Amino acid sequence: MSRFTRVGLGTVTALTMAVSTFPQVVFGVLAVDLIGTFDVGRWQIGALVSATGLMGALLAPWLGRLTDRLGSLQSTRAVLILAFISFLLIAVSPSYVLLVAATLISGAPQGWCNPATNTLIADEVARGDRGIVTGVKQSGVQAGTFLGGLLLPLIASALDWRAAVAVFIVMPLAGVLGTLGKEPHPRPHRSGGHGTLKLPPLIRLISIYGLLAGIGTSAMLTFLPLFAAEGQGWSAVHAGWLLAGVGLTGVAARIVWGRIAESRLGYGRALEVLALLTVVSATLLALMAADLIPSTMLPLAAVLLGAGGVSWNSVGMLAVMERAPSHLIGRGTGVVLFGFLFGYGLGAPLFGLAVDRLGTYVPGWIGVSVGLSVAFGVATMITRLEPAPSRA
Repeated sequence: MSRFTRVGLGTVTALTMAVSTFPQVVFGVLAVDLIGTFDVGRWQIGALVSATGLMGALLAPWLGRLTDRLGSLQSTRAVLILAFISFLLIAVSPSYVLLVAATLISGAPQGWCNPATNTLIADEVARGDRGIVTGVKQSGVQAGTFLGGLLLPLIASALDWRAAVAVFIVMPLAGVLGTLGKEPHPRPHRSGGHGTLKLPPLIRLISIYGLLAGIGTSAMLTFLPLFAAEGQGWSAVHAGWLLAGVGLTGVAARIVWGRIAESRLGYGRALEVLALLTVVSATLLALMAADLIPSTMLPLAAVLLGAGGVSWNSVGMLAVMERAPSHLIGRGTGVVLFGFLFGYGLGAPLFGLAVDRLGTYVPGWIGVSVGLSVAFGVATMITRLEPAPSRA
């Protein structure tokens, strides 16, 4: 039996994050195919994102506590196995109702991935050295987005969308193989009853920030490809590549932001910058939807989204690991995830409903921009509560 190397830990945690959030990529990139197969509206595609997000939100606090009791390694394996099951069920769903059921199952790994992987990093890496590893871990989400945006439309056009989803089942299987032969970390949290059971106020504020960021990024990630295709005349393949650009940018951004927040800016300041970048991205999309600027600005909006909104988790999850008591990291992560996933579950269907009812994307993109401006205010409160680190 052995412990994780730093590279092995980064690989396994990144894979765990990628597979846990991958169904959202499927629903965004393959939206046109799903609408055609199941004869549904845009709001029903948004409802799929809502199903996985809200289920994850409801389960996250309980799964966080379960992680503290069960242990990080066993929890990580369970996440990967549940993700494998959800991939398989999505690929073979014969009707929209059963697709929703499969999507609900996918909410379990989404609600469990961060408590499991955050605790695994806390078990394996010393405090103060977690920024890069956490960034690599969180970049797994964007790596999955990049691969999905790049390959899903190509495979779907060559075969069909079900085959495209089935190909990616290899990811959770690879993650499980990466945990084999590893030694579970001893659970020191269960000894003694003197430890506090109260989470710091900072954790609650990060959860509120996550709620607002979840609403905005849910709408942007889900409908950016569809907006490019039907609103700006892009092909389905090129629209999928746009989301791949978000993912590729997010891979680098999550790694960099984890280190910057830990060693220089502090968590609140970093979250302020991330919110501002996403406000600019949403504003560009609103201007394009109103035909005030050309669609050639879409790649810039995608890059800003990848560098901003979708990268906040790297900073937020690191803050939980650093500021929550060691025996409450799973619980603290679950609280933050509840806020984020609840918002993520609301954003996409509300945005889709607005487009269906109003026949334009403009109000939706404006609403996203306003919500993320409020998130900036919450980040300012976090800054006041948590000063920037003094070390260079």
